[in-house]
Amino acid sequence: MEKICKVSIIVPVYNVEKYIAVCLSSLIVQTIDSYEVIIVDDGSTDGSASIIKKYVDEYPQLIKFYEKENGGLGSARNLGLQYASGEYIGFVDSDDWIDPKMYATMYEMANKENLDCVVCDFTSIYDGWKTGWVSRGYRGEESTPTHCDFMRHCMNPATACNKLFRAEMFYITKFAEIWYEDVATTPILFSYANKIGYLPIALYYYRQQDNSITHSVRNPHSLDIINAWDRALNNCKEEYRNEIVYSIYKSVCSFINFKPEYADEYIQYARENKELFYNNNYVKNDIKNRVIEDVCVKRLIPKKIHYFWFGGGEKSELIKKCMASWKKYAPDYEIIEWNENNCNINECAYVKEAYEHKKWAFVADYFRIKKVYEEGGIYMDTDVELTNDIAPLRLNEIFFAFETRGAINAATFGSVAKYPLLKDWLETYKNDHLVNADGTYNTSNTIVVRLTKLLTKKYKYELNGKTQLLGNQVKIYAPNILTLNMYDGKNIAQHHYDASWWDAKAGVTSYKYEVLKDYFTLLPHNFTNVNKDEYINSLQAQIWAYENSTCWKLTKPLRKLVDFLRSYKK
Repeated sequence: MEKICKVSIIVPVYNVEKYIAVCLSSLIVQTIDSYEVIIVDDGSTDGSASIIKKYVDEYPQLIKFYEKENGGLGSARNLGLQYASGEYIGFVDSDDWIDPKMYATMYEMANKENLDCVVCDFTSIYDGWKTGWVSRGYRGEESTPTHCDFMRHCMNPATACNKLFRAEMFYITKFAEIWYEDVATTPILFSYANKIGYLPIALYYYRQQDNSITHSVRNPHSLDIINAWDRALNNCKEEYRNEIVYSIYKSVCSFINFKPEYADEYIQYARENKELFYNNNYVKNDIKNRVIEDVCVKRLIPKKIHYFWFGGGEKSELIKKCMASWKKYAPDYEIIEWNENNCNINECAYVKEAYEHKKWAFVADYFRIKKVYEEGGIYMDTDVELTNDIAPLRLNEIFFAFETRGAINAATFGSVAKYPLLKDWLETYKNDHLVNADGTYNTSNTIVVRLTKLLTKKYKYELNGKTQLLGNQVKIYAPNILTLNMYDGKNIAQHHYDASWWDAKAGVTSYKYEVLKDYFTLLPHNFTNVNKDEYINSLQAQIWAYENSTCWKLTKPLRKLVDFLRSYKK
C-alpha cells in the first residue's frame, strides 16, 4: 500500500468497553503531524464497538474502523496491517494508553538514525492503580546495545507495543495467529532488521489485569508459548541463531516460574532440546555462573497431596471444606489418605505409644515426614485450606513456612522424594518416646521444635518470619503465604488450627491467636500490607461462627486480636 503518512497505529479490540475510551483518547492527541489510527474489532460482544464509532464519527480523517469475527490478537493485527499506509507501524493494546509524544519521539529517532525498529520503555500499572513502575524495553546491561545484544534479549519483553517498526518489515513475516504472538514474531523481525535503536524513555502505559493472557491461570493456551518458541527459532535469520537459542532458553526459565501450573511441559521442552541448549555458549556460561538455572535437570515436587486420618473418626465439616479446597486448587493432584491400614504402627516406640494412647496427631507427625521422604509430594494437615493454586510450591525442591518468627510450620510442607533433610528430621524420632516414665506425655519436643532445631543446626538463617532460601534449596515462606491468610493477596494456604491435641482445660490459648499476634505486633510493618477492613471483618465473622459452634475456646483470643487491630487502625 502507498505510504501516505508517517505512522500507522494499529489497535486490536476485544471486549474492552471499560478501557477503550482511555486508549483512544490518548491516540487522538498524538503530537506527530502525520499519522492514522486503525482499529480492528475482533468480534467484541460488549459495547466496545459503539464507543469506537463515536470516536470515528468525531475524527473520520484520523480513525479507520474495521470489524471481523473473533480470531485472536494476531489475526486482528494482521488485518490492520492490510490497511496500514504509514512508513512505520506501531501497535497499542486496547486496554492500554500512550504518552502524547510517543510516536513523534520514536519516529524522529527512527527517521534520524535510519532505523528499522525503535524500542522504548513502558510503565506497568495494575488496573485501578494511579501509579505504576517503569519497565525497561531493553533488559540487557549494555548502554549502547548491538544487534546481537538485542537478539539475546528479544523475548524479554517481546511485546510489540513498545516498538515502532518500519512497514516493510512485515513483508518478511506477519503475526502468528496463536497466543504469545509477540514471542513468535518479534524475534524474527529483529533478526532481519538492519538497525535497531533503543529509546530509554517510558512512553507506553501497560495495564496489568488478572484475566489477561499473561495472568490467566490453568489455561491450556499457555502451552502455545512452545509453538511460539519453535516458530521464532525456525524462522529467524541464521546469522542470529545462537542469540535466539539463548533468548528462548531464558524464556523457558521465565515461564516455568511465570506459569508454574505448566512447569512439567516447559521442562520437557527444555529436555527435548537439551543438545541445542547445552551446545550454546551463552547458555553454558550463564548456567556455569549461576545466572540462570539448569532447567534440564530441575526436579519438581510430585503432584501428590498426603494427609493422615488415624482412629477412623468422622471428618468434620471444616475438614470436608478444607479437602474440597484441595480439589479446587489442585485438581490434577493425587490425594492420598494414610491411616493404620497402610502405615506400620509398630515402626518405632514413639508411634506405637502415640497410637495406643489415641494421640492421632502425634502418630501423623512421624508418618508425614516418612511418606513425603519416600514418595515426595505435599503434606497438609486436614484443617489446612487452600486459597490459591499450589503450582508455585512445586518449583522448590523442599519448602516449609514460618508460623511465628521462632518456629517453622509443619502443617504444610513439601519436597521431592529422598531429600536428605527429611531423613534427618525422621531420625529425631528413632530413639524417642511420647510417654515419659512417669506416665506424662512428652509434648514439648514437638514436630515443629524438631524441625526448627534441625534447620538452625544445618543452616545459618534468621528467625525473622520472612521468606528466605537456605543453602540455595530449602525455601521457608513467610506466614502470610502458607500459614494464615493475612488478606494481602499473597496467601496460598491457611491453617485453621482445629488442633485436636489442645488441652482446653489447661487453658491453652488458640495457637492461631499466637501466630496472628506475632505477625501483627512483633512485625507491625506487616499490618501496612493488608486490607485492614476486610481482615477485621473476616475475624469478626469467625467470632460469630465460633460463638454458634462448639469451638468456644477460640472466641476470646480472636476478640483480643480484633480489638488490637481496630486500635492499631485508628
